[in-house]
Amino acid sequence: MMTRSQRYWIILPLAGSLLIGITLGILLSVTQDLPQVENLQTYEPSSMTTILSDDGRPVRSLFVERRIPVALSEVPDTLVKAVIAVEDSRFYRHFGLDLRGILRALLKNILTLRFAQGGSTLTQQLSKVLFLTPEKTLIRKIREAVLAINIERRFSKDEILTLYLNQVYLGEGAYGVEAASRTYFGKSVGDLSLAECAMIAGLPRSPILYSPISNPERAQGRMKIVLQRLLTEGYITQQEHDGALEAGLSVSPAPPSPDPAPYFTEIIRRKLEERIGANMLYRGGIIVESTLDLELQEAAAEAVRRGMEAYNRRHPDRGEGEPVQAALFAMDPLNGEVKALVGGRDFSISPYNRATQARRQPGSAFKPFLYAAAVARGIPPTALLNDAPLEVPLRGQPPYVPVNYSGRYHGPVTVRSALEHSYNAASVDLLLKVGYQPVIEMAGKLGIRGDLKPYPTLALGVFDVSLEEMVAAYGAFANRGILVAPRYVRRVLDRQGQVLWEDPLQLTDAVSPQVAYVTTSLLEGVILRGTGKLAAGLGPHVAGKTGTTDDYRDAWFVGFTPQLAAGVWVGRDVPSSLGHGEAGARAALPIWKRFMEKAMARRPSREFTVPAGLELAEIDPSTGLLAGPDCPSRIVEVFLPGTVPDVICDPHLEFGGQEDLPPEE
Repeated sequence: MMTRSQRYWIILPLAGSLLIGITLGILLSVTQDLPQVENLQTYEPSSMTTILSDDGRPVRSLFVERRIPVALSEVPDTLVKAVIAVEDSRFYRHFGLDLRGILRALLKNILTLRFAQGGSTLTQQLSKVLFLTPEKTLIRKIREAVLAINIERRFSKDEILTLYLNQVYLGEGAYGVEAASRTYFGKSVGDLSLAECAMIAGLPRSPILYSPISNPERAQGRMKIVLQRLLTEGYITQQEHDGALEAGLSVSPAPPSPDPAPYFTEIIRRKLEERIGANMLYRGGIIVESTLDLELQEAAAEAVRRGMEAYNRRHPDRGEGEPVQAALFAMDPLNGEVKALVGGRDFSISPYNRATQARRQPGSAFKPFLYAAAVARGIPPTALLNDAPLEVPLRGQPPYVPVNYSGRYHGPVTVRSALEHSYNAASVDLLLKVGYQPVIEMAGKLGIRGDLKPYPTLALGVFDVSLEEMVAAYGAFANRGILVAPRYVRRVLDRQGQVLWEDPLQLTDAVSPQVAYVTTSLLEGVILRGTGKLAAGLGPHVAGKTGTTDDYRDAWFVGFTPQLAAGVWVGRDVPSSLGHGEAGARAALPIWKRFMEKAMARRPSREFTVPAGLELAEIDPSTGLLAGPDCPSRIVEVFLPGTVPDVICDPHLEFGGQEDLPPEE
């Protein structure tokens, strides 16, 4: 019979073996599905996407984590040493786990009877941030330790440091030391002082608790601890330590840069999220080379702001209810590059983009498409139209009778005069001469996508369009009849500078160069003598057209020079009257003019290119006939071949409707 002592020595090894087996089993179970640290060889931390203006200046950043990766060589040696001193003083001497630190932390936890310290190395912290959850459990700590050992086996200390310094969260939305440096001190990490390095190095312990923005006193205290650790570890001298304390810490965070073109950049954000995916857009660190001109954007925003202020002064009693909105859209008609865009009064209140998303009646701003169709069918600017009460039969309805803006009619008028003064009755007369379908087809060729119907009100712009469409269509007149689709992005580059996507030119031969030039000439007359006279001071080679809808619900002005096409819309999101007299010439044209003044100061307008195949002749503007020696006034008119009048005017014959009358709408 065995004694108790003999049984003890038999059971003890068995129990030990069982304990070892259980321990190994637990280790195997918690580590068998660990992430492969080899993936870190190709790992790229999430970084911001930056949208640049057309001259390379930052406009907006898109990110989930605000991070700007930097190489270890760009980080001050003082900051590297400060992080090591306060977070892992034995970093260069351990294999991923600091056994001495673990024992010290374990003893501290036993003495305090709580899980106060973990003894984590920088490598363990990195493995937790990259691969694990922040929960405080024994299993997670075991997985963290194994991952740290694996990382140390496969990567150098400098590589581990680079990953850590770019990955660690440092408060106020900043990930990595470069983003933190800019967040707290408004400068790059390479320009940090000793005290500033110490402050940033103290943040990983608790970014919220030690934030110099939200907790400046605690941040100062933490900075002093880091400086003392640097001194203790021999990284700085007593003199450097004292100098840093004496200099103190002055937080000067860079003010948040407001997006100067939020409606513009939001279009880019949506386009790119659809094209390259949200993950690449918000984490890929891509560079977006946009078409935005920051100076023109500033001019556009200022013009809209002042235009709205002027409207409020005219209507101080309209401050309640649905606010009046304004939109401005400007693009280069030669290459489609969108240079400025204001989609409303305040993006933060209403991100709805009234330049691209809203579809409203353009009123008389639609008339150039009618007149271009007439020119294309051989009707010259000198042809006579009847600006008189006109009944247009409608099936199953009373006849339609167009009414001029002023309520007056002007009798026989030329095509040019009818467009310059925006006579409605004469325009409907022209529509009946041209036919509905040619006008619908002309608008379609020029990019107008609305559902246009063969009604007599087609001449007066009663079908909905967008401001973006209108500006692009007018731009085709400036571009010798070639329609260019608006472009917001030139190129998209990945973080290595490789091109991910380029937005190609999309060109359409909409109308012939000759038709485009004659239409442009008519629209120049609108500025010189018609409803756009307010803009005549801009100088020659400016063309455009006003537009106003019933009850002054919408006010438009769209115009162009050879280098820039721009349009302005003013109205309410829920259509209602802007107030009596708030026509395009009053509500929209001043905004357009103020914007174009700034634009043309930088790029003075040049002449519109005259295409071959046109004929010029001196014309009596009141009759549309060839100017004779006794005609009191004359202009040089442009014609398609074969459409020049062959009759000389007789100044002694009466001709109705040409008295000096104010412009219509």
